[in-house]
Amino acid sequence: MQVKLTYNHIIESMPKSRLRDSQLQMVEAIDQCFKQSNPEVKDGRNLCLIEAPTGTGKSLAYLIAGVINGQKLGKKLLISTATKTLQSQLVDKDIPAFIKYSGIKFNYGLAKGRGNYLCPYQLNLTLQGLSNGDLFADSSKTQEQLNEIYQNFVSKIWDGDLDASPIHFENKLKPLITTDKDRCLGYTCPYNQKDECNCPFYINREKLKNCDVIVTNHSLLLADLTLGGGNVLPVKPNDYLLCLDEGHKFADSAVNSFTQMFELKHAIGNCQNLAKLIYNSQTQYVYTDTKLCDELFDKVTELVQILDEFLFLLSQNTHLFIENRIILNDYLNPSLSGAFRDSFVNFAYIAGEAYARLYSIIDKLKEQLKANPDYLIEANLNKLGFYATVVEGILVVSQYVINQDDSRYNANAKWIEFKSNRGNDDFAIYAGLTHVGSILFDKLWSKAYAAIITSATLAIGNDFSYYKHKLGLNLYPEVGSYKLTSNFVYQEQGQIVVPRFKYAPEYKTRDLFSAELSGYLAKILDYEDGYGTLVLFFNRNQLQEVYNALPKVVQKRILLQTEYTSNHKLINEHKKIIDSECPSIIFGLNSFAEGVDLPSVYCMHVIITKLPFDTHKDPQNMVQEYWVRFEKGSYFVEVALPEACIRLIQAAGRLIRDEDDYGQVSICDNRLITKDYGAILLDALPKFNRKYNSVFIESAFAKIAHKVI
Repeated sequence: MQVKLTYNHIIESMPKSRLRDSQLQMVEAIDQCFKQSNPEVKDGRNLCLIEAPTGTGKSLAYLIAGVINGQKLGKKLLISTATKTLQSQLVDKDIPAFIKYSGIKFNYGLAKGRGNYLCPYQLNLTLQGLSNGDLFADSSKTQEQLNEIYQNFVSKIWDGDLDASPIHFENKLKPLITTDKDRCLGYTCPYNQKDECNCPFYINREKLKNCDVIVTNHSLLLADLTLGGGNVLPVKPNDYLLCLDEGHKFADSAVNSFTQMFELKHAIGNCQNLAKLIYNSQTQYVYTDTKLCDELFDKVTELVQILDEFLFLLSQNTHLFIENRIILNDYLNPSLSGAFRDSFVNFAYIAGEAYARLYSIIDKLKEQLKANPDYLIEANLNKLGFYATVVEGILVVSQYVINQDDSRYNANAKWIEFKSNRGNDDFAIYAGLTHVGSILFDKLWSKAYAAIITSATLAIGNDFSYYKHKLGLNLYPEVGSYKLTSNFVYQEQGQIVVPRFKYAPEYKTRDLFSAELSGYLAKILDYEDGYGTLVLFFNRNQLQEVYNALPKVVQKRILLQTEYTSNHKLINEHKKIIDSECPSIIFGLNSFAEGVDLPSVYCMHVIITKLPFDTHKDPQNMVQEYWVRFEKGSYFVEVALPEACIRLIQAAGRLIRDEDDYGQVSICDNRLITKDYGAILLDALPKFNRKYNSVFIESAFAKIAHKVI
């Protein structure tokens, strides 16, 4: 009852707000999920998925139900998002508005990782020239920028949050002024003492302990879960009500989180430097326990030796590289010798031994610092922390590689890529999970007090089973799912068009398709009205190829994502052109297919150049496909088609962002018509008008421009 009363009160008091049936339904669904959580019964009733279309007002819905239930239950509300844009919107706009119009008072804050804050200790080390040689780049410009950063911080002009930095600095400076979990000295750091804390990260962490609502991102949440929960974030899963917004990206974020890599030559060099730090003739041992140092030195030296041997093995097997890549899964690459697997078994064992001894020294040096602060020990600890990250990377990758794959739920992607950058050749070794359902079940769903997952795309039609399996929620019998109806009248607001292309964007006809696409775009993009068009590509080379084939008069109107350092800058430029009543066209890649908000005249035409199927050459897809087929399943039906469907819905969702938006979605892929699965994809899209009107966009723009609509 309280949540409904609060909802009605906000709707009545908040300007430009109105009752939305789908929003109220979402409030009530979340309220029910949080209320019926019972720690004694783990059947999934405390978990639910909610597909809420654009325009629902998701943030207000989960704030109402989350804050009220959090206060009743004595739990914090943890909101996790996939993008910084949504985080900023929640912290700067949505939460303050909710407090203002609900009358409910509470504290809230934004949780970010260490790498998002200045580390004053690391900055001090860098300025004194004691930072690790691999990270430090000495130049007058670098020194000048570091001094400016230091002055802004010590004078309290700036609080150390890098996102709010008063000066612009190059990305290469970031390692010189930030830290990570391995290099951070924690409570032994002189900038992080109980009686006086001047560490931006720990100051924010202390504030978060007193917050009722914490906003974070998927990556940080996953990092916290990896460490058991409550170590990175200031609250354990059982003590929060979790809302995963942009939830369709959470499983993929988890896959990325549990995928690790190291560069072979770079790792060898770092391990050699670590050996020199442990013992050298000038500074002697890094720690007073010489026996422990000798053991670590021997293990690191052995690690260097076997890494060198593996480098030689790769140089003798260059014929195994296909398009600069070797797949390490033996069932995908039968020509791979057993020497490869044996190497990683050795890496895992030796790196594990070295890592254990390295951390033993790190812990003991930290104990020394507590009793007697010493600047040299502090500097060595910083370096040892960096090298611990290197050794840990080798260890984790090797453990993933030697995993015995036996099903689609227990199979790791493992591969090596040859990389050449200005003559600096190296081998990047990757490995990680392909299915995260089980690990999410163990580390999150089984421990969280209650959780809701929401997004505009979670179901294929009305079926949530694909995402339930992907997230591991299928392991519970009573997980709820809700597909809310849209507030938009798609039949009136938009139309969908599938141009009559002769060729499909398939491998055999890709060149003919690109030529046909270029001809189509040359005609459709040659317009004078001051509205925006978003053209979505899923291949960087094709984007450039099509752009090069267009007439100069059309090229002048196009903003290429590949030429901008950030999407934010491109969007601002696009809006500026539209505001001057001139046409503007964005050629964008994957990151423009979701999360981009271009309402009204900023985007009246979304052109999707092809169906967004994943490439078969991706190692993770190759592993998944093998095991699905091994288990007599259909990879296309069970994985490829659902993934393409979700991406297509997201891409088409860039068009209608508000009740007053109008426009057209054009999908330049004739497989929507010629293939049986095309009907499945079309039916999953919003119910746009399918009766083609050649002047629909022009008519709608004329009405919008004259404020008739």
